[in-house]
Amino acid sequence: MERFKLTLSSEQDPSYTIFFGHEEIAQFAQHIDISNYSRVAVISDTNASPHWSAALTRALPIPHDTFVLPAGETNKTLSTLSTIWTSFQEMGLDRRSLVLNLGGGVIGDMGGFAASTYMRGIDFIQLPTTLLSQVDASVGGKVGINFSGVKNLLGTFQQPKAVFIDVATLRTLPLREFRSGFAEIVKHGLIQDEAYFQQLGHTPPTPEDTETLLSWIKRSCEIKADVVQRDVREGGLRKILNFGHTIGHAIESHALHTTAPLLHGEAIALGMIAEAEISRSLGYISASLVEHIEHTLQTLGLPTRLSSPYPRAVLENMMLADKKNHRGTIRWTLLKRCGEAIFDQEVEDHHIDTALQRIQPSS
Repeated sequence: MERFKLTLSSEQDPSYTIFFGHEEIAQFAQHIDISNYSRVAVISDTNASPHWSAALTRALPIPHDTFVLPAGETNKTLSTLSTIWTSFQEMGLDRRSLVLNLGGGVIGDMGGFAASTYMRGIDFIQLPTTLLSQVDASVGGKVGINFSGVKNLLGTFQQPKAVFIDVATLRTLPLREFRSGFAEIVKHGLIQDEAYFQQLGHTPPTPEDTETLLSWIKRSCEIKADVVQRDVREGGLRKILNFGHTIGHAIESHALHTTAPLLHGEAIALGMIAEAEISRSLGYISASLVEHIEHTLQTLGLPTRLSSPYPRAVLENMMLADKKNHRGTIRWTLLKRCGEAIFDQEVEDHHIDTALQRIQPSS
């Protein structure tokens, strides 16, 4: 397997290795030594577990249990978290136990948060099985749950012991779920690597295109790792990773309560178009770049318009609950140019109105 190390500088945030490969889950224990742990808990969901739990658990050299949760963002709740903690107790996990999070971003977030708080913190490893979680959610140590209708309102910063990425898992994804992951890939190019972004607007890879997928996943992880290494706890630079997420999270949260919920990447695609439009209206980027971003997302199979009108007041209330705000003011991450983002920007309402109008359904 290919690998690189995400190097962090404190005991509180230790360094770890990110592994990249194809059809490697059955050889997991050959790549990562877990023999010193007392017991393993595999946390998965009804999407990933039927495909990958058996191959993983056959590879484990120490006692283990598997706990399977219902799939989906609507289950990323305090109630589900409580169920995970109870299962840890029933499994007999102690401080020398290990949690393996096998699934998409929801499993990584919940399993990581559960591990980071159980007995004041036990080790966990992320085994992401969706494209979105492989390029973004599994790397960087943010774990948490949704609460009171707000995305990731409760959580911790806790780095995994390792991240183990097997692109073979992408073959089992529904096409819509697979395409959702392209949104974070586009974001990484826009905020830090223009050349990478320019590669993305051609024919998108299929789940069988192992070489291209490994290349894109590794580059996205490198970009995110570079940012995290310089700002682990999101005191400044790491906020550039939130491009598209202020509006995107508001859209996603609202959509969960409608008959047409959106996947995370779909909501972030819409958020990036809107926030690129704000960047244009403030004079940072050209209208042609906003159109190029929109065309790239469309080529990758992502939505560029809402399917139905979203009330501005509802979205604004959700944006005001964003964790990055300061003293009741929304702080935005915007594009200064293609390949460079700026953060902590204040934006007047009329720019936001223009941006939200751009992603409303076509008349």
